[in-house]
Amino acid sequence: MTPAVDARAYLLIDSSHATPADRDRLDQVRRDLLAAGWRSALVVDHIEVFLGPNAIVAVRQVHRRHIQIGTWRPSDRSLSSIIGTSRTAGSLGSEVVRSGWGRYILAWRDDESRLVLIRDPSGAIDCVWWRSGGLKLASDQPPEVADALLPPEIAIDWEVLATLSNDPGLLSDRPPLRGLNVVTPGDMVLLGDTMERHALWRPSRFVGTAFDDSPDALRTLVDQAVAVSLAPHERIQGEISGGLDSAIVSGSVAAAGLGARARFVNYFADWNEGDERAYALAAAEKSGLRLEAARKPVAAITEALLRPLGEGIRPALHGVDVAYDRDVARRLRKGRATALVTGQGGDAVFYQAPEPRIVVDRRRREGLAGFRPRYWGDMARWTRHSAWTLARLALWPPPRKPSAAPLHPWLGDAADLPPGKYGQVHRLANCQLFWSDCLRARAADLIHPLLSQPVMEHCLAIPADRLTLGPRDRGLARKAFAGRLPPSIAQRRDKGDLGRFYGHVVQRSLPDLRPLLMDGLMVEHRLFDRVELGRDLEPERLLWSPGANRPLLLGVLEVWARRWTQRLEARWRTEISSQPIQDARV
Repeated sequence: MTPAVDARAYLLIDSSHATPADRDRLDQVRRDLLAAGWRSALVVDHIEVFLGPNAIVAVRQVHRRHIQIGTWRPSDRSLSSIIGTSRTAGSLGSEVVRSGWGRYILAWRDDESRLVLIRDPSGAIDCVWWRSGGLKLASDQPPEVADALLPPEIAIDWEVLATLSNDPGLLSDRPPLRGLNVVTPGDMVLLGDTMERHALWRPSRFVGTAFDDSPDALRTLVDQAVAVSLAPHERIQGEISGGLDSAIVSGSVAAAGLGARARFVNYFADWNEGDERAYALAAAEKSGLRLEAARKPVAAITEALLRPLGEGIRPALHGVDVAYDRDVARRLRKGRATALVTGQGGDAVFYQAPEPRIVVDRRRREGLAGFRPRYWGDMARWTRHSAWTLARLALWPPPRKPSAAPLHPWLGDAADLPPGKYGQVHRLANCQLFWSDCLRARAADLIHPLLSQPVMEHCLAIPADRLTLGPRDRGLARKAFAGRLPPSIAQRRDKGDLGRFYGHVVQRSLPDLRPLLMDGLMVEHRLFDRVELGRDLEPERLLWSPGANRPLLLGVLEVWARRWTQRLEARWRTEISSQPIQDARV
């Protein structure tokens, strides 16, 4: 049975400015929450935090009136000490993100009776806020049983949904629901009569700062992030894909002495380019870890299988590989694991992209002295651009074209970064998708150590041409972990490819996907032209399309739109039926 999307969620309610009518609504919702298995975890200064039936997130009071949801790990000062010595919300917030890290939300009411919310820079715990009458609320997944407290203006934002169909990376910043507002990772919001937003942390602020590009420093930091993140978990599930990043993380699991707690799986497809078992087995044997191989079946994805991915406040695009998502969730439940550890984010933090513009970063930092003849040749081979093209790019870089599309807030102050680092920040923003809803996330905590705040900050400070020693993708990371990697992975220059696998999955799924999309709400609301969409869904066209899995993404968006249309209509019917009947005087 698939767990409810809100079963592990939190709901924070600030009732300090509630009217009598608000309190009546809140009392009814509180009864409904408790009847549905939710529990009241903490009440501090008119702020109450509820936890879902399966929630294991820690909630505690810090100092006199602050509430911590999740885990904050100090690097030099305790959270209570920071709160006690901070005179303003801004100084407190800045010190909180500077002096510790983790996966947390920090909430309190300040001296002006404003609700203050801080979301940790990693983005591991989601946070959206809204108002309902005199109530202020925040949650990672607003429970359906509390829909009476949703904002009165809530509605599907079809424009945002259209944007997500073209740029899924914006999902973390823009839930396609009007009335729900995101607290961006690293931000603090203050909710009084108006809303104030303060960017306490941004990736761009670490670019150009003092750095340590020694292999020992990187290895030590990743090891610490893995060990600390997994320490609370007695049973751990992980994946060794056969690639570099998962091999690094699994090696750090073993180095931390946590191998006995962990079980790893490798998923393989029927085609050579999608079968990485030899690499994964070599990595597991090198680290002394248990590994099981599991075949990825080429099976049709039906509307029924997609339906659970439409239940949350965002379409669960992270679960679009449905068979994989369901199998990992099954393994987590069967093994009673509370954590799923991955190497996701490694391509961004360690710098995998063969980006020619790295030569611009190098020239800005070292001048022409940084361009020795051998560097041009090595860089040309890696990026597949001629040395002359790279030289011209280094000396006369073209200006960055302003984007007409919406940008993630992390890119708002990144325009002046060297182009290689700008690309890294952009990819890190897209990596926020890895924390989002899927069946795996409903079964256990997602642990992505390479996307932890300390690892991101460390790698953002290191220049792009130093991260790509060789030059080659993730060159510094390869050097840092060389002693733990089998030669087959350390020296590997290609990556596995599941393109053909997804192509076959889509082909088998078309009998379900085609009517779902052609007769769907997105066509009805003119996000797509029906005739053009029909051409795009022709099997022959999909066979040669570079975005062959796009119908799966659109399928998730469609089931989400249908589910939320039903949910909002049910809310409106309930709201109307609860209003007193008045004489219409017709």
